[in-house]
Amino acid sequence: MQCAHTSPHMTVHFQPKHMGLVEDIKQILRTSLSDHPNFDMIATAFNISGRTLRRQLSEAGTSFQKLLDNQRRHYAIDCLQNTHMSTEDIAEALGFSDVANFRHAFKKWVGLSPAVYRQQFQNTQNSMSA
Repeated sequence: MQCAHTSPHMTVHFQPKHMGLVEDIKQILRTSLSDHPNFDMIATAFNISGRTLRRQLSEAGTSFQKLLDNQRRHYAIDCLQNTHMSTEDIAEALGFSDVANFRHAFKKWVGLSPAVYRQQFQNTQNSMSA
């Protein structure tokens, strides 16, 4: 959000109340996704109750599950585009209890199964380099 100050050449940027917390959680998830951090671990890391964390995330317009799913989606897309990891290995790395749950989540996030997504990405890459 931007708010113009009295000077026409100055712009003041306001950060929503809990965006620092959201950014900190995103950073934790980015750097420790393979450790499978859960909601309670995050609340403990910030020395706040789960209820307080849930409220603060809600006030910031998000939830722990949304942040976790977003990081998982980014990781899965990166793996499918840049590695030869199997779908099973990606699912395991992300902490899914089985590969079917990962496939279902990925399809919900992207609209395609992991295999179809990888194939379409490879086809696009091949056509661009031809």
